[in-house]
Amino acid sequence: MSAEEAVVRPVEEVRAPAPGRILAVALPVLWAAALGVSVLTWGLPIARDQLFFWMGLGLVAFSVAAWRTWGTMLLEWLPFFALLVAYDRLRGAVSVPSEQAHIDPQIAFDRALGLGEVPTVWLQARLWDPLEVQWYDLAAWGVYLTHFFAVWVVAAVLWRVARPRFRRYVAFVLLVTLGAFLTYWLFPAQPPWMAEAEPGMGAVTRIVPHVWDTLGVSTMRSVYEDASLVNLVAAMPSLHAAYPMLLLLFFWPAGWWVRGALAAYTLAMGWTLVYGGEHFVLDIVAGWALALAAWGLLALLWPRLPRRLTGSASPTPAAGR
Repeated sequence: MSAEEAVVRPVEEVRAPAPGRILAVALPVLWAAALGVSVLTWGLPIARDQLFFWMGLGLVAFSVAAWRTWGTMLLEWLPFFALLVAYDRLRGAVSVPSEQAHIDPQIAFDRALGLGEVPTVWLQARLWDPLEVQWYDLAAWGVYLTHFFAVWVVAAVLWRVARPRFRRYVAFVLLVTLGAFLTYWLFPAQPPWMAEAEPGMGAVTRIVPHVWDTLGVSTMRSVYEDASLVNLVAAMPSLHAAYPMLLLLFFWPAGWWVRGALAAYTLAMGWTLVYGGEHFVLDIVAGWALALAAWGLLALLWPRLPRRLTGSASPTPAAGR
């Protein structure tokens, strides 16, 4: 081989598209196309098992260059999903008839906060028009919808780009979720839309399902969920409110822009839940308090756990030692 060939050939080989690079581009495109077709055909994958299925495929598609990590990914995500499935099963098992669920404390708190009126009733009397969906109704529907995606998509992104933080994030999510289940068991509570006949309440419409029906947006059915797993009196604390607070606390060190955006998201979700008739203000405050308590408990326990569980790197020895 001549000297000229020795110089030119490596350059040509570097410029030639490698099969791995083609797959790294093609698989994410195929995944996005398949997801799009699935959404158009069967609806949004908001059921937990459907969402995890598509996220798992997405993680595989975007990690084709690191295919050796797929086994580790399965080991770390499967227990996460199994615990959440167990939570869904247990949540339905502790449901009680609505007439046995608590309602007086929520009404009393919200009436005190609203100077004699329940904020949900006050807002809907001034903003809600059942004959015409307004822009803020659509905004409320959109914010409410993020509850089904945000926490889990963030988990997938952390797994892909910041894996050392993934396990701590998962532990935080599980603490909040299981803490909510424990409270549902100890304190079953009615949401506003179920309590409109109670003294001190008023007419309440569940706005988000109304907008959903108006838009005609369908959703994928869960493989394992059915009516027996639905707990209509699992209102306090509000996980819809707790999860945005969870994100705000977890990403608090990321800077003021991130804090501001997540704080706005947390408040927007709170407003959506109150206006939409999904939760009392007290439910939301309880959700925020749950996230704060879980964050404090995690900060206390995490440094004491073995590094093989937390995935933390060993501390770097000091210079000169």
